[in-house]
Amino acid sequence: MTQLMNKLAHEGPEAKCYITCGSLREQPAAEVSNRRPHSTISGHVYNQQVDLLLPDEVCELVQQKLDEHVKPLQYHRIFMSLKDIVEKDFYNKYIRQGNILLLSDGRIDVDNVYCLYDGFLYLFLKKDTYEKAGLAGKKAAFGGRKKERWVVEYNLRQPHMLHGRPAFDRLVWSFTNVLKEQKAWLFCDLNQGALNTLSTASDAATVSGLTVPTTLRTATPSIMRVNHAIKLATFNHSIPQKTTSEYDRAVFYDWAYTFHEWLALASINADRVHSTQFIDPLLSRYGVPTDTPGEQEAAVGKLAKITWRGFIPAAYVSKIFGVLREHVPADQWFSMTVHGFQNAPISWKGRQHSVVGGGMGGENLYTILKLAAAVTDDQLDETADVVMEGTEGDLGSKEAPPSSKYIMWEVVGGRDEHS
Repeated sequence: MTQLMNKLAHEGPEAKCYITCGSLREQPAAEVSNRRPHSTISGHVYNQQVDLLLPDEVCELVQQKLDEHVKPLQYHRIFMSLKDIVEKDFYNKYIRQGNILLLSDGRIDVDNVYCLYDGFLYLFLKKDTYEKAGLAGKKAAFGGRKKERWVVEYNLRQPHMLHGRPAFDRLVWSFTNVLKEQKAWLFCDLNQGALNTLSTASDAATVSGLTVPTTLRTATPSIMRVNHAIKLATFNHSIPQKTTSEYDRAVFYDWAYTFHEWLALASINADRVHSTQFIDPLLSRYGVPTDTPGEQEAAVGKLAKITWRGFIPAAYVSKIFGVLREHVPADQWFSMTVHGFQNAPISWKGRQHSVVGGGMGGENLYTILKLAAAVTDDQLDETADVVMEGTEGDLGSKEAPPSSKYIMWEVVGGRDEHS
């Protein structure tokens, strides 16, 4: 009994799911980047997997367009120390002048973990390491198992962060004498051809300025086409507006959660959604969400799944989403699920990421569902985004042109701050 009470006393909050409904409007790039879902894509920095689920009949078209517009992504696995990052050649080329993404291995609740993006270096340190390093930092928002974690943040692109300057030399001294452990890193050059049309694909083939060996890896899509029919969930649910009653919003919540569950089961080709699979209700009471009573009456269809795995930056995910928006027919749907790294020190728009111990953290993924136009034309106001369990989106113009509709689920760890 005592052990049970202690477990309950230290149990953390459950993960949260933010649901957003809105329109994919055609707007200038500067305005689009500040609106969901584009702001969510750009703000989710470290991604390890992208799953695209869509009807089988449009798979070949999407595959062809992706091959034309989205080049294979190159990244590296490097075994090095923090000191190698600040070596003059590497530092000047990739941090001061270029733009890279770095993430070290380790568990964020027990190990020293480092990451770098947009010129900012984040060091998540144990208490004893932090005291020896002699660097100015602050207590981490999430303290780990013993609640003794510290975070040090440096903007390496500031004018005074140069070799020979006191602040930078202090950082080099700490990397040379204290934070000198060798770690496995993932490295991605954000100026490579797959992300930047002004560069060539060969730019990311090598990492200059490093004396340590590197392993080049390439993220290419894998395609799985299911031969058997899948029970399809209903897509024609009434989406709430700002004037919708609390009861109708609660009904939509229930449908949205069950639909998100169906997307997950369909993505892994689970037996429960196969059209020919039925199970005794005593063993499983799961049913595909439909408008008609009885699981057997659900519509059926074939699905395809396209998956990327690797060290995937937000810009690459944005390119994939842009191709889907432009080339998937208006009367077809697709969903894109993006999985973050469990042990990335930062997640949603640079916010600190919680520990993964005990199953109380580590959730940082989102799913964007683009609805078929025929299903949603009369069901969602063209002028508004509705963010459930969050702040309401900005209202659009009454004269906004017709656009595709979407629903987005953002799964956030119980201790994480969602921006």
